[in-house]
Amino acid sequence: MKVKSAIGAIAAGAAVLISAMWIAPAAIAAEESAVDVVAKIAPADVAATIDTPLLAGGQSTVMINRLKVEVSAAAADGVSISTGDGLATIGLPFADEVSAASSTVPGTVTYDNGNSSSSVVLVHDTGSVQIATVIGSATAPTRYDYPIDLPDASRLVLRDGGAAVIDGVTGEVLGSFAAPWAKDAAGKDVPTRYELNGQTLTQVVDHDSSFTYPVVADPTYTTHVSYLSKAQVVSMYNGLKGISSACSVAPIPWPASIACLGLAPAAQVEKAYWNKWRLKVTYYNCGFNYCSYTTYTAVP
Repeated sequence: MKVKSAIGAIAAGAAVLISAMWIAPAAIAAEESAVDVVAKIAPADVAATIDTPLLAGGQSTVMINRLKVEVSAAAADGVSISTGDGLATIGLPFADEVSAASSTVPGTVTYDNGNSSSSVVLVHDTGSVQIATVIGSATAPTRYDYPIDLPDASRLVLRDGGAAVIDGVTGEVLGSFAAPWAKDAAGKDVPTRYELNGQTLTQVVDHDSSFTYPVVADPTYTTHVSYLSKAQVVSMYNGLKGISSACSVAPIPWPASIACLGLAPAAQVEKAYWNKWRLKVTYYNCGFNYCSYTTYTAVP
């Protein structure tokens, strides 16, 4: 009887051990945050976030290269980007269903949508704002709506190649959403596209059980036009020591060695200073660093 009891105890112990071995990976996976998932699939995007804790006091406003980016613990508030002469607010998917927001990694805010998906806002040190959707299973939605509160006299349009842009009244691009992408946990591309209904941009992610979860899908917004105030123009004029000085304080990032070459804004800074005007800064993004550039124009 003792031998049988010992054998039974060993068998029971082995069963518990085997069970624990199967449970452990699931438990570890459950502890993985949405930001961790984004970092695995798109590590450069998380590495490029600002080193500033967000949601201090429930709301956070940060200044990046003269752009003001505002996030909130309330998903219904969306993400606001101010350019000094206009404000664009990007609404978040399923904002009415989010129970609480969290911010465990500087420069990021995570909203649990309560439907096997999360929205992760990443504020980049370049001034762009990325809203990564982390899709946890095949039961998660395939459509993610981003209602856009546009600056006055502007419109949202889709472009060839998949990008969406905010056009101003003169036709210039005020801001843009890069062509969408989506990848699963194995690095496989997941079919995705934008659809536009009025001022609501929808990212459709055609995921199903044939993919390895979690899936990460991403729209990234970049501001193209911003304005420096008269006070900022005075500061630039007083501190202007050459082309490199002016470039270093421009409100939109770019490859300095390329964009500043032959595009010295000194004359426009002086014009704005003496006329007590503002300075308009426009970033032209061709999709590649070598052909993107920035222009400066003194405006009343």
